[in-house]
Amino acid sequence: MEQSPAILNKFLGTAGLQVASKALSVVAGVILARYLGPEQYGLYTYVLSIIAILTIPVIAGLPQLLIREIAQAELAHEWHELKGLLRWSTAFIIITSAIVMLTTMVILQLGFITSQTASLLWFALFLIPIKSFSSKQGAILNGFRKPILGLFPEFILMPLLAILIYLYFIVSKTVFTSLLLIKVQIVTSALTLLLGMGLIFKERAKNLEQVNPIYRLRKWHIALLPFTLMVFISTMNAQLAHVFLGYFDEKESVAAFKVALQGVTLVTLGFAAVNNIIGPRVARLYKSGDIPSTQALLTKSVKLSACFSIPIAIVLIFFGDWFIGLLFGEQYLASYPILIILCIGQIINICFGSVSLVLNMTGNEKRSLKALCITLCINIFLLFILVPSYKAIGAALSVSVSLVLWNVWMSADVYSITKLKTWLC
Repeated sequence: MEQSPAILNKFLGTAGLQVASKALSVVAGVILARYLGPEQYGLYTYVLSIIAILTIPVIAGLPQLLIREIAQAELAHEWHELKGLLRWSTAFIIITSAIVMLTTMVILQLGFITSQTASLLWFALFLIPIKSFSSKQGAILNGFRKPILGLFPEFILMPLLAILIYLYFIVSKTVFTSLLLIKVQIVTSALTLLLGMGLIFKERAKNLEQVNPIYRLRKWHIALLPFTLMVFISTMNAQLAHVFLGYFDEKESVAAFKVALQGVTLVTLGFAAVNNIIGPRVARLYKSGDIPSTQALLTKSVKLSACFSIPIAIVLIFFGDWFIGLLFGEQYLASYPILIILCIGQIINICFGSVSLVLNMTGNEKRSLKALCITLCINIFLLFILVPSYKAIGAALSVSVSLVLWNVWMSADVYSITKLKTWLC
């Protein structure tokens, strides 16, 4: 097992990178919220939520599958299969992105989507293959135990480039519009993708150069299906609130919810950093039968993420209105009660630990899928009931309640199957 100082150092490095990323993301969000205004900011968020859902069939569960399979193949020195896996994943993204984009173009051409949203989607569609390949590259680097390199292009370079472009627009007195910012997203995502390609070429295992690929297509497709469904459900859980608000309420409500999520992402920094580090290690340790070391790793990880994240959540619960007014402006103070509800849900989420990751990395992704399906149904039901009457507050309650129920279900499954305790104790 990797020594605690090494895990702590990598946690601090990964968490530090994500802190910098979220700081950049918040700066970008503040600029957009102030210069777009609630209506245009809500429209921009609404379109990107649709793109996130459309990207699901393309990237599917590839990142999770790649992290697990690369970790296990490297442990077993199965270089032929690893090379085949990398080539197959590239072909999968190209084919599925083409199908999704063409299908969406037909829908737009037939006029099923309102003209204002449709005009943005015509451009935003190009984000689907670009973001899918970026996610794949990050997963490959993570699988090769390079989590910091895997995070750098998307989490640091892309928001930094976006901020520099926004500052240029401000200095040059360029009018901010949703369409202009969609185009900025495409440019920054493409540049991020190019950097990721360079990092992959530099860091990939040299053992792959001299071997012929072996394709385990049946094995990968069977393993990919539950991962795909899990990504579909988790993305739907994350994005449905925006879509429901965009449909049942004004776009300003979507903007208020988005501002609250900016704060919540700060709470999840430690948790995300821990998961990026321990995923490949959990797969290796559990496969080798070293249950005590796996448990020790999970215990340390949940304590690290809790110590990092819970204080941030408490500060936002008590002083979030001041931060929102200072950063985003008085017109977004409606985000504060939403922020409180989402922070409480995230505190509980963090205390339960890496429940989904453990099931996925130990080959029990079908159980994870079952829990996600049930919580998605609960979330949709609650959104239908609460959003028409309570708007963004109802959306926040729906998201938080379904998140808590998901954690309770998954932690029970983890313990019953693996006898591993993920929760803070």
